[in-house]
Amino acid sequence: MNIPWDEIRTALRKEIIDNDPSGDDAARRALEMILGEEALRTSVDYYVAVGPASELVRSVLWLLRPWSAMVRCKELAQASNDIETRRRAVYLLQAAADRRALGWVAEFLNDDDPQIQSCGAGVLDQLLWSESVEVEEAEELLLRAAGHANEGVRQRAEFIRSYLTDRRLGGRLT
Repeated sequence: MNIPWDEIRTALRKEIIDNDPSGDDAARRALEMILGEEALRTSVDYYVAVGPASELVRSVLWLLRPWSAMVRCKELAQASNDIETRRRAVYLLQAAADRRALGWVAEFLNDDDPQIQSCGAGVLDQLLWSESVEVEEAEELLLRAAGHANEGVRQRAEFIRSYLTDRRLGGRLT
């Protein structure tokens, strides 16, 4: 397979604000272009359908965090889909999300389904744990999760606060 690196670099220069198509984010986007957005969207469908290699798909999407896969998860999480599809899509998003998915967390927390609510808190957890978002950016969502009607969401918020406190204190026990 001959990879059109010059074309990818040119495309990335148009997408990247500082015009420097290098680093982790640019590499992930380049891989998304090489693999193809449709292939990655189809990978989400495969995962949600519980194909035999679902966990491999989840691991690959966790590594790449492609926007096309995140958007597909969001599409599948819509109320018009069956509940198991919705749940698996938001569960996958916990692994595949980057900071661009932060704005979706409130919607998941507001969902009628308790599992989707919990997965929404899981997305928030992963974004904070991986330091994809700053605590200040997520503070309102953390407060909402801490006061949520769903006990699992409240417990996740407490867990998040615990490791954030530990991180702030430099890993010392409190």
